[in-house]
Amino acid sequence: MTYNLLAQTLIRRTLFPDNGSILKWANRSRPLYQEVKNYNCDIMCFEEMDYTKFNSFWKPKLTELGYGCRFYHSGEKSHGVAIFYKDCLFRLVDSLHIDYDSEKSADIPPRTKTRNVGLILGLSLRGNPDKVVIIGTTHLFWHPFGTYERARQTYIALSKCRELEKRITVLHPEVSKIWKFLAGDFNSQPFDAPYLSITKKPVHYDGRCKVVMACATSYQFSALREGREEEEQEEEEAQEKNQPTDPVPDSFTATEEQLELVEKMRCLHNSLPLRAVSLYSIGYSRVDPENSGIDNDSNEPFFSNWAHSWRGLLDYIFLVRDWDGKENCQDVDNLEDFEEKNEIVLRKLLRMPHESEMGGGQPRDHQFPSDHLCLIGEVGLLLK
Repeated sequence: MTYNLLAQTLIRRTLFPDNGSILKWANRSRPLYQEVKNYNCDIMCFEEMDYTKFNSFWKPKLTELGYGCRFYHSGEKSHGVAIFYKDCLFRLVDSLHIDYDSEKSADIPPRTKTRNVGLILGLSLRGNPDKVVIIGTTHLFWHPFGTYERARQTYIALSKCRELEKRITVLHPEVSKIWKFLAGDFNSQPFDAPYLSITKKPVHYDGRCKVVMACATSYQFSALREGREEEEQEEEEAQEKNQPTDPVPDSFTATEEQLELVEKMRCLHNSLPLRAVSLYSIGYSRVDPENSGIDNDSNEPFFSNWAHSWRGLLDYIFLVRDWDGKENCQDVDNLEDFEEKNEIVLRKLLRMPHESEMGGGQPRDHQFPSDHLCLIGEVGLLLK
């Protein structure tokens, strides 16, 4: 499971104007917990988990259900990411934290301070200790003009999965097989550069994607923002007269310098011998073809976020696999070929609701307890 819980500390009445009493933690915590408990997943990735609620609510309650866990957040943020795993199935063998603001990405520096983080765990199978599942979760930069920075952060997330894999291989020579998964809230849609950069290898930025990327490089973040909370949409940034106002313009005349930055990002991603494959992309058309590929050519569902002012797909579960730098991976993977190559079986995907089944912006009493919906995939690992 991956689930953005909607941090209690981020709730503002201006963002949730007519949601009522469900916004109070006392009312929202019970359906959140009940949903998580009922699905009974083996591994759960959470984003926007409040630090105080992790200690006082989530950790004690899920420990009672038999879960081990790890939590990580920026020291300046009140919420972070967490991974829970069933102790009876997995043993923690290693872990790694990601602080995007301080991570290097060749010669591409961070665009601004974001305080976004990631968490990656190495879990060996209790019954087969020579087999390891690497599972990572992350919550990427939220800003409308943050596409370029999000593309940088996706590169780091994948490279850190590889780093942990190498470390486990060295420190645990008995390990004979490792599967790598990455899940979370990527704040990007299937036609945006961050998603395309890790799924379409080698990546090519053109059309809408290239326009948005170039426009993002032209935006100058204020030094005053200091990575403030994601949902504080009304930032008091110092606005220059020549700042762009539309993050997704129909056209944008980029300078040579901006085009060079876009090309640098493309080369950076193509230099990484890894590729991410979305489980929902390869399998969801068999679950619910009417809600697959509505606004994208990757067969992804229509949305995972249903808020007051915006709706769309932001959350994913990826398998991270090796890429040799030569294989042309532009199309949606054939499910059977994918399973054979990666020694897994994709058994089930949680059905996502249709637009017609949704009310107003979530969360709402007796509907959904977060503005995001959880995604769940059931995967069988082939133990050879």
